[in-house]
Amino acid sequence: MTKKRIMWLDFAKGITVFLVVIVHVVEGIYKTGMYHQVDIFSEITMGLLFTIVMPIFFALSGYVYKPIQSGQQFFEKTKNKFWGLGIPYIVFSIIYVMLQHASPDVHSLNSWQALLHIYVMPVGYLWYLYVLFLVYVFIEMIHLIHIPPYWQIILYAGLLLYSVMPFSNLLYPIKSLFMWVGCFYIGIILKEKSQILENKYIISTCSILFLGSLFWQGSQGGAWFNTDMMSLGNIIAKITSIPIFLYLFSRVKNGVITRYFVKYGRYSLIIYLVHAPIASIVRTLILKVSLPPYVLLVISTVIISWCISIFIIYLSRKYSWVNFIFYPDNYFKRMK
Repeated sequence: MTKKRIMWLDFAKGITVFLVVIVHVVEGIYKTGMYHQVDIFSEITMGLLFTIVMPIFFALSGYVYKPIQSGQQFFEKTKNKFWGLGIPYIVFSIIYVMLQHASPDVHSLNSWQALLHIYVMPVGYLWYLYVLFLVYVFIEMIHLIHIPPYWQIILYAGLLLYSVMPFSNLLYPIKSLFMWVGCFYIGIILKEKSQILENKYIISTCSILFLGSLFWQGSQGGAWFNTDMMSLGNIIAKITSIPIFLYLFSRVKNGVITRYFVKYGRYSLIIYLVHAPIASIVRTLILKVSLPPYVLLVISTVIISWCISIFIIYLSRKYSWVNFIFYPDNYFKRMK
């Protein structure tokens, strides 16, 4: 039973990070403004994928979370998370800004000074690592003071609603924490109450709410597809996407495709960290050579970016110094 659970969790990580690669490729091409004839397709793709990928990632982290039992464990685990997420966060923040300044094809340029403020404002896609660390620390503190589960549900729901209100003038670290800690906790609930994923009435209701919310978002026009962050307009779709997709992932059958994504799901952090700068470089190089059809550009950029990411996984397994960049906490544990 445990083996099956681990398999589908790795599959979930692998397929979700693959969707992240796709949506960032589509977004990068969309922002070039060179393919206006397919803007509707790009917007639908971004609207759907941005709605689901981050809630799923946070929920999966919550699903594998193991509560601490003491203050000593809290400080030890927080220190490990600080190094484990902090070093890759800093390294790839520098790489990200360097590549932005080296490339003429930049949609939103971060200044060099932005690197001095990444402790309060992350750059680009690296916000996920920043917020994940805050969520871990907050969840650990809540467990230390033994707040009952039902009060936690009320707390996280209230924090989420407050974070997306127009009048909530919160600093980025607080706002982002309030916005995403609930998704993490949903993962914890789904692990502890596994019968939820067995209840077809709950999954059916979530599916109706998810599709209805997506349809409503699309009908609003404007930048409705900009759903990477939580908002009043997309809360329902984001929250309901979690049980829906964890239900689907938990029922995946063993096969060639499943085993492939299980294999690379274990390295989802590496793929997440390297895919964005790689995709940006690949897209820029292809467009310098020619202006290929949209579908060809998307497919080729996704495939090349994915393959290079897989190659970096190979390097991380072969060279300890490469592995250290992605998993520094493993090395600090060995030094004890």
